[in-house]
Amino acid sequence: MAQTGSGEAVMHALSHALGIAIARLDVQATIADASNYAEEARSRLGLDTEIMAAAMMIAQSLIMEDHLAWHASLTIGYSTGAKLLCDDRFFLSDICDYLTDAYTLDQLKAGEALAFEREKDRLAGAQQRVRVFRNELVQLLIANLSTIPDNIGTPPVEGFHVLIVDDSPIVRMLHQNLMRTISPMARVHAVDNVEAAVKYVDKMENCDTPVKLVLLDLNLDDLETAAGSAALLWCMSPENKANGLRVANGIDPLASDEPMSDMRWKPFTALISSCIDSPGHSRALRHRGCDVAMPKPLCAKALKVLCDAAA
Repeated sequence: MAQTGSGEAVMHALSHALGIAIARLDVQATIADASNYAEEARSRLGLDTEIMAAAMMIAQSLIMEDHLAWHASLTIGYSTGAKLLCDDRFFLSDICDYLTDAYTLDQLKAGEALAFEREKDRLAGAQQRVRVFRNELVQLLIANLSTIPDNIGTPPVEGFHVLIVDDSPIVRMLHQNLMRTISPMARVHAVDNVEAAVKYVDKMENCDTPVKLVLLDLNLDDLETAAGSAALLWCMSPENKANGLRVANGIDPLASDEPMSDMRWKPFTALISSCIDSPGHSRALRHRGCDVAMPKPLCAKALKVLCDAAA
C-alpha cells in the first residue's frame, strides 16, 4: 500500500467519501470505520471508482429503505454494484475469501437478491445514475476539504493524462506545476480555447491515449470574471462563444447527437471558476455538463481528489 512522506498509508478519496456518506446515513457508523472498510474493499477486490459509487448508491437504498446495518449494506453493494455495471472482475465468493467472513455466501446471495429487487425498475439508467452518484461523492469531498485528512489521494499512475483548459497563461502554468508536483510522471497538456480542447480530446482518443482528467475554466474569453450569479449567468449563456461548458458537452458521449453509438471515453471534467461562490452555483454547473464544479484557486488537496475520481 502506498504511503505518505511521513509513512502514513494513503487512502483513496472515494473511500473517504463513502465513509462520510455512510456516517450520515447510519448513526452507528463512524467515518473512520466506514472509510477504512471501503479502502480495504477497494484494494483487496480491485474496485474502481464507478463500482465504489455504485456500491454506495445501493448501500444508501438498503440503509434507508430496508434499514440494514451499514456494514452489510456496503458489502452487498460491492458485488451488486459490479454486476450492475456488467463488471466480472470478482465473484460473490471473493468477498468471503478476501474481504470479510462476517457473512455466509447464502446471506450475501439473499442480500444481492434484495438489492436487485430494489433496482429492477431502474436498470436502464444505471450507468448514468452511477456517474451522478460518483460526482456527488466527489463534490462532497470538495465541499469539505478542510476536514479531509492529509493522507487522502493515491498516486496517479505513470502517464496519467490531464488536459488544462484556461485562457489565462498564469493559471495554465499554475495548474501544470501543481499537477506535476503531485504526479511528476503525469502527461499534462494545456490549451486556451473551446475548439482546441475538443480537438485535443478527440485526437488523443483516436491515438488510444485518452485524457482522464480535464481542468476547465468556465469563461475562456480573456476577460476578468467576477464572482456571483450575474457573471455566472453570462458565462453559462449560449451567446457566450467562450463558454467552457461547450468543452464539457463536446467531449461527453452522452451529450452527442448519437449517444447510443458514441463509444468515446468520457474524461472526468472539473470546472474551476472564479464565478462560483456558492453550492448553488456548483450544482447549476454540474447539471449542465461538468462532473464537479469549484471556485478558484485550485489547491493540491482538491487536485488529489480529482485525480482519484478520474483514475
